Amino acid sequence: MFGHRPSRPTDRRPRFLRLGASLMVVSGLLMVQGCERPETPPTAEPAGAEETARRTKPVGASDIRVPVARTMADSPLGSAAALTDAPPVDVVPPFLDFGFIPPNVDATGSVKIVNQGTEPLMILAAEPSCKCTTLSDLSGTVIPPGGSVDLEAKLDGASNTGPKTASVKLLFEGYSVVEVVDLKAEIALPIRAIPPHINAVRNQNRQGRIVVESIDGEPFSVCAVHGLPPTFLGFDPATDTPRSQYILTYNLDTMPTPYPRYLVIETDRPDTPMVDVYLRHETTLPKPNRNLRMAGGFRFPLGLIKQGGHADLEVSFDTVAQPIATVISETSDCRAELLGTRTEESAKGLITIAMIRVTPASDYVGILYAPLSAMTAGGEIAAFNVFGIVSPDGEPCVGPTMEPVAAATSGTATVKPAG
Repeated sequence: MFGHRPSRPTDRRPRFLRLGASLMVVSGLLMVQGCERPETPPTAEPAGAEETARRTKPVGASDIRVPVARTMADSPLGSAAALTDAPPVDVVPPFLDFGFIPPNVDATGSVKIVNQGTEPLMILAAEPSCKCTTLSDLSGTVIPPGGSVDLEAKLDGASNTGPKTASVKLLFEGYSVVEVVDLKAEIALPIRAIPPHINAVRNQNRQGRIVVESIDGEPFSVCAVHGLPPTFLGFDPATDTPRSQYILTYNLDTMPTPYPRYLVIETDRPDTPMVDVYLRHETTLPKPNRNLRMAGGFRFPLGLIKQGGHADLEVSFDTVAQPIATVISETSDCRAELLGTRTEESAKGLITIAMIRVTPASDYVGILYAPLSAMTAGGEIAAFNVFGIVSPDGEPCVGPTMEPVAAATSGTATVKPAG
């Protein structure tokens, strides 16, 4: 899919004919781009074969349309104006790999668009597949024969870990086929979990395996899995030396309920004291409030907290009907305090940011998973969860603080005394 593409025959039609045909494509593209597509498209009668051939195909999430290549007989400009199928270009490297990216960090990179033809080649449009990607403006750029131009891209940071993909579609003068440049990245901590999420909806995947590994190959230890003793496959922590990769087994029937939205795997590595795995379950799905809608995801890690200390975080909202008045904790394990709010302009509009302080109870030690709620003066509520590790000495690897529940029952796990 990403291999080297051989050079294609050069289109030898007069330049004014190719330009005229391309301008028709771009004019249609711009007309469609200016229209919003409704969420529920209207029902249409089935079209005939000729009409189907004239329909457009999507270029990306921005609703741009590019005409399907037509036969010479179908072309309104006659046989001389028929567009050549594919542009004579190579993409070097064939796709843009941003590699590993920490959560909430933007990534930048570039590829070269090489003109393998014998005539100058003009880029008419470059469009990303999602709003998470920003491109350098290449519209109208002419690439000389044998020359190249850099396509620069920025991938916006994301809070959730796991693979992230996008694409860029390029339209060239005189060619109907869109050139696709694939983008990929993986949002990851120095230690990552594979898979980064568990889909447990409708009783799926209640038992399974999780691979936990360091992306730099350094050995580490797994100390606990959401406060419970870890269960290893092919490893005995009593006799084996630490590794850079572990296979953990899990059983949701032995976990306390209600289930957390994120399972927290505790390690002894200072730069990654915990790794989280998204647990998708009927009870963990978010319930957004349209009058107090959060922006940027629902993942709020607190990191490592020394016993007696606190952790600060920021929660963003893109819709706030009334000012946020307070933040409350729905557990006695910690106290939540609203330090203040501020507003910022973003590409998506005005964002309200709530600055929050979480203080664990003075005698609390181990995995902290706390439901919090932001509340407006009018009583609108937005619920979210925070998670972290409370350590007596501020060092990682507190270890298990709970015992598994019986597999045949459900309820609250037994909490071991701290220390």
